[in-house]
Amino acid sequence: MINTRHVARPDGGEEIVRILDDHLLNQWQPDNPLAFEKSIVWLRPLDTLDFVRVAIVRNAKSRRGPLLCSADVTILGYSKLTQDAPFDPKTKTYTRRLFYLAPSDFELNTNQFPAAAIDPVTILPGEAGRAPDLHEAERGYPWWLCRATGTAVSSPVGAHNPGA
Repeated sequence: MINTRHVARPDGGEEIVRILDDHLLNQWQPDNPLAFEKSIVWLRPLDTLDFVRVAIVRNAKSRRGPLLCSADVTILGYSKLTQDAPFDPKTKTYTRRLFYLAPSDFELNTNQFPAAAIDPVTILPGEAGRAPDLHEAERGYPWWLCRATGTAVSSPVGAHNPGA
């Protein structure tokens, strides 16, 4: 198990910071891009997210700054890298993860998850995460009503959101 520390962010999100220990360093593999993740920054509270999609960004210009995306997606979080994370010598860029929802995700019904869905609670720095367990999901209808507090998760422009 990875030791982590949770840091609340002023925007309502949180940052999950990995605490390095001897056990973790013994499993470290320099060719694994996740090995250099220091933390995961969530821009929304985790209890409002039933699932996320993950993109591996291989052209990030920084180790720590927010990642931007030109696609029509809702960005929910990103990884930050350690100070010694290597860059690709050819492109001079870094490999990082971006967590997002596609516009089609806002059209899903209760009990539906896209094939590429990952449960955000299982995502940790250095760990990919697992698919959501449909039997444990506490999804409301419509699904963008969060499972814990009943607060609405905003959808992208043009998505159907009767609570807005």
